[in-house]
Amino acid sequence: MISLISKKSSRLLAFIVTFIASSAIALVYEVPPSTTGSYAPYISDSAMEQCVRLYNKAKWLIDEIDKIQVNQYSQSSVDSYNSKVTRHSKMINNFNQGCAGKQSESAYRAAQKLNKR
Repeated sequence: MISLISKKSSRLLAFIVTFIASSAIALVYEVPPSTTGSYAPYISDSAMEQCVRLYNKAKWLIDEIDKIQVNQYSQSSVDSYNSKVTRHSKMINNFNQGCAGKQSESAYRAAQKLNKR
């Protein structure tokens, strides 16, 4: 009886670990918000794919930054955190300059293509 419980527990544990690992690893590309007005300038499909990639990488980075526990007494911990914040800021600036307020026929298709990789 103990071995039966142990086998069930092992299977359940394996399922839980697999589920958590797959959900932590699976990053899904989303379409960035776009302007709904009729005057938004169009950009090329390849440029929009880069915008989708940049938007999502910045989103994932800020999610990572939000979870960081910074040790105020460790210069390397503070430097690492600040480096990520600086990198995120540059990504957002690049997105705002090249992508924000622009539209493309293929934003949705670009996200789908990136998710298949």
